[in-house]
Amino acid sequence: LFLDPLCHAVMPREPETASAGSWLAIHGGVSGLFDSETIPALALEYRSGRAIWAGLQPWIGGGWATDGAVFAGGGVLRTWKTGIRGAITAGFGPAYYDRHEGLDLGSQLEFYSFIEAGWDLSPRRRVFLRLAHISNGNLGDKNPGTELLSVGYGVRLP
Repeated sequence: LFLDPLCHAVMPREPETASAGSWLAIHGGVSGLFDSETIPALALEYRSGRAIWAGLQPWIGGGWATDGAVFAGGGVLRTWKTGIRGAITAGFGPAYYDRHEGLDLGSQLEFYSFIEAGWDLSPRRRVFLRLAHISNGNLGDKNPGTELLSVGYGVRLP
């Protein structure tokens, strides 16, 4: 019984819904997290506040790495509130990837998946730490995939 408040503080509660509003987020960090070389990267993302099915919300975004690689994609995500200020978000979607001088991921069609832990600074501002993976799901001639680690800041839109 005395553990009940603790469990509610750390276990995911109900997902954020359409009433949670749309978000604009920027995040930066490194790609190639577990590779021999890490490359700084920056991304911008829009998250719709409208749930389309079972708490899933659409997102769209794009990113750039200092080696010239660019990424643009979208998909679905779901956010669970954890306690009063915490949030866990997981997402997935297809993406266009152009390597320029960057890592050859084997295809321009890639799949981007991520999980992030966030903390609400206020009802309209959130910081988060994201771990992401991008790969072509063996649709290309090769599929090295790569991981990204980033820190972000999100603002709830009016």
